[in-house]
Amino acid sequence: MRRPLQNKFRRLAIFILLFLGASLFFYLLLNGGAFFKELRYAIFLNSPFVSYDLKTGEILKLASASNLPPGANYQLFLPRVQIQTPIVSPKDPGTASVLAAMEDGVALYPGSVLPGNVGRAVMLGHSSRASWYRGNYATVFSLLPQMKAGDIIYIVGNGKKYTYRVSDKRVMSPNDTNALLKSAPNDSEIALITCYPIGSASQRNIVLAKLIATENI
Repeated sequence: MRRPLQNKFRRLAIFILLFLGASLFFYLLLNGGAFFKELRYAIFLNSPFVSYDLKTGEILKLASASNLPPGANYQLFLPRVQIQTPIVSPKDPGTASVLAAMEDGVALYPGSVLPGNVGRAVMLGHSSRASWYRGNYATVFSLLPQMKAGDIIYIVGNGKKYTYRVSDKRVMSPNDTNALLKSAPNDSEIALITCYPIGSASQRNIVLAKLIATENI
């Protein structure tokens, strides 16, 4: 009686291990790209080659949290500098998650409002290619300093086209940028942010634009 019982438990254990192994395989098959991307950044951020301000804390400090709706496909258009890029929502405000999202476009920073809503939608994009970057948007905001007051910006998504007009542009320290973003506007605004000057993270180039029109598409 003992041996058949042992064989039964052995077969059950093998079945459970195979089931768990198959589940892990299919999870990684479906989500492995995003998982390993964040893992790569997590390892990178703990290396001795990373600056202290990038290694510690969050990139920005915003009050509330909003993410793009699941399956949403938002695009950002900057006609003056001929830029079109996806807007990507990181899963959390951690540096690794935000940097991973910026490999697929510009990141709608967690804590932002959604485009078109009252408040400020903050979007981060790279201005230069770092050795650790693996995406196709390493210089997506390199021409952001060429934007001028009065320029038009479009965001398309969720069945709508949002038109913004640039109201201000600034070059600020990271601390001053955080202080600026703590204030919540009474209307709908976007803030496009990139590191400045090109190749350095010592300052931030910021373009602020206010919503002037919304169209159904």
